[in-house]
Amino acid sequence: MSGKITLIGDTWTSTRPVTVSTRPVARQDADGLARLFFTAYDDGSVTSQAHALEILHHMFDGEYGAVLPKASPVVVDDAGRIIAAALVLESRVGDDLPDSPYIFELFTESSRRREGFAEQLLRVAITELKEEGFEHVALRISEDNAAALALYLTLDFRRWFSEEDEL
Repeated sequence: MSGKITLIGDTWTSTRPVTVSTRPVARQDADGLARLFFTAYDDGSVTSQAHALEILHHMFDGEYGAVLPKASPVVVDDAGRIIAAALVLESRVGDDLPDSPYIFELFTESSRRREGFAEQLLRVAITELKEEGFEHVALRISEDNAAALALYLTLDFRRWFSEEDEL
């Protein structure tokens, strides 16, 4: 298993049109998000759908930081199932993280990957954060997640180092 890296990016207003319909996340989405969350990872970090639901309840309860619903878009299919989501916190509780909004999770149903949902969700989230007055947004990813890293670098994210890292 690889290590994690922290990335940070500036917020901006997207000039590209969003071609998918999104809506803000709501606590009532927890079950649908849990299904998606559990199936999105195959690294063992989420051990079951019940484990995913527990994490999401903690998130909605603010244990990791306050959820920003308007900056946390979800995409639903014609049947009403959540197929992609970006979950953003006002800031992430924990050490060695930038003091900025934090992308807690970004995931797409495996059968719907490579359709551009992740980039569009990020554009919606980053634009909303800019409109709310935030200057930066951060996240952590596995350092060997080449697809995610490529996406974030395309959107001008850069590696962030804590002051302790720079000593």
